[in-house]
Amino acid sequence: MDSVATTLRLSPAERDGIRRAVARACEETGAAWRRIAVFGSRTDPVRRGGDIDLLIEIDPRHPADLHRLTQRLRIALEDEIGAQHVDLVVDDGRRAGGFPAVARLQGVELWSNN
Repeated sequence: MDSVATTLRLSPAERDGIRRAVARACEETGAAWRRIAVFGSRTDPVRRGGDIDLLIEIDPRHPADLHRLTQRLRIALEDEIGAQHVDLVVDDGRRAGGFPAVARLQGVELWSNN
């Protein structure tokens, strides 16, 4: 079992579904993802329940309509992992500070596409 699997409260099927959903939404919108991370309660192995908080970092060299990308992500995530409460932070690095910065600091990386 990898270290991510022992620290995150996500099943292997959920982790793989998240990756497939992000890839599909990016393909549909012309975006390119750089990093997928989980933050919040799902990073604490002793907690129970909670929504899935995801940070999706987008490569700014491939500009995309972030609103449309977020909509496509929600649809793809439901297709892949079912009806779960998912909070999305989609960041293309163009805005300094704020919530994306906190999510980056607290997040546990699932995948990197650098």
